[in-house]
Amino acid sequence: MVQGVPVFLGFTFLLFLLINLAPGSPVSHLRGVPDLDARTLEQQREHLGLDRPFLVQYGDWLASVLRGDLGTSFDSSRRPVAELILDRMPATILLSVSSIVLGWGIGIPVGILSARYQHSVFDYVITFLAFVGVSIPSFFFGLVLLYLFALQLDWLPAGGFFLAGEAFSVRGLFGYLLLPAVTLGLATIAGVARYMRSSLLEVIHQDFLRTARSKGLTERVVIYKHALRNALIPILTLMGFLIPTIFSGAVVVENIFAWPGLGSLAIQATHERNYPVMMGINLMFGVLIFLGSIIADISYALADPRIRYE
Repeated sequence: MVQGVPVFLGFTFLLFLLINLAPGSPVSHLRGVPDLDARTLEQQREHLGLDRPFLVQYGDWLASVLRGDLGTSFDSSRRPVAELILDRMPATILLSVSSIVLGWGIGIPVGILSARYQHSVFDYVITFLAFVGVSIPSFFFGLVLLYLFALQLDWLPAGGFFLAGEAFSVRGLFGYLLLPAVTLGLATIAGVARYMRSSLLEVIHQDFLRTARSKGLTERVVIYKHALRNALIPILTLMGFLIPTIFSGAVVVENIFAWPGLGSLAIQATHERNYPVMMGINLMFGVLIFLGSIIADISYALADPRIRYE
């Protein structure tokens, strides 16, 4: 926990530096507006605090964050950044959690079966599909699904989330959620299946499992009761890194399917050079990385009692 403090400071400083070094500024898009002279633009810079030295800007932002204030948006709404993030957070959480459940719910059983039936036709097919799933960019796969199931077959909505005047229903929610969740979960399914297969293969031929088989235990009991808990340790490590990766991947997927979450807000903030919103969203992703490592550490103890005893 203490080691996380300098990491947090270094992360926020580099992030703040990169955002400020990027071409353009929050007032650059105003240069094309008629009747705005250089003096007006400079007044706008002063109003937003962009005329101050970089270290002063970073120090003020950091002090506000430590007080629980993420700042105010630079756009015309002038809404608090925390309020903007909280408005979009439920949609992103719904999409990300759905893709995590889909990825782990399919990836782990497929990986187990692939390892159990090693060198079979099923194993070769799953290995090939896993490599394809990892290799295909999420935006390309999303566009393919969008074209096939929404435009050609007209089975699912092309995007959005409950249009104006549309009544909420579980079936409607499933329809809007399915394509973006599958798109976001594809890489997770492929990655988890590959890791689960290789991890289980490392454990499945160890001496303690040979002893279990010699005692007359069925292969099902040997795999699911003894081998699986030992093989889950690398998978739980992967989970800690996948949580922030999935949330960050939602930025691309949400824009493909017009999903009203943090992804579309991040793209809009980037176009407008809305520094406080960009910092707030990236800060949230940094916190997710930290929480992901904590969740992985806790999961180790649940999967392997030896770690809990140590």
